[in-house]
Amino acid sequence: MLFMYIHTHPVEKCMIDKPQETMKMMADMRAEAEKAKIKITGYSAPHEHTIYAIIEGNDIAALEKLLAPLTKWGDSNLIPIVSLQQMTEVTAQ
Repeated sequence: MLFMYIHTHPVEKCMIDKPQETMKMMADMRAEAEKAKIKITGYSAPHEHTIYAIIEGNDIAALEKLLAPLTKWGDSNLIPIVSLQQMTEVTAQ
């Protein structure tokens, strides 16, 4: 399954202000993702205090566990998505 993940946080809770905590959390998340066979491609919009990620994985429970640490810093949305090719193939039928 494919997901778009969007995380936003207020300036006061910005992760950049806690570099050691952030680096540990990210390392833990990478290890958890690898263990659960979850592929993540992430992007940051630093001035907007927003993180975007395309996530590929089939274990929803593992995905929720993986993303849980980010929820303490802000709001998170996990949205199931399909590729444009898949969408056009389905609508063409």
